[in-house]
Amino acid sequence: MKNKPLTNYIVEDGKFKDDFFGNLTICNVPDSLLREFMRTVVWPKYPGGISEALQDLMRKEVQKQKKLDAF
Repeated sequence: MKNKPLTNYIVEDGKFKDDFFGNLTICNVPDSLLREFMRTVVWPKYPGGISEALQDLMRKEVQKQKKLDAF
């Protein structure tokens, strides 16, 4: 399967326009780090769970990088 270009994810009002959803597998994350992340970030701030947290954190990092690249 050919990867779609990033231009398919144009930001509208601070949110990405998603045309499909994918699954993500993350390997080699220490259990202690995952538990700490869940306890300190996900549970208190993201009622939708880890998927909601990861999407939000990814979007924030993309926006931050775009601002840095603009300079």
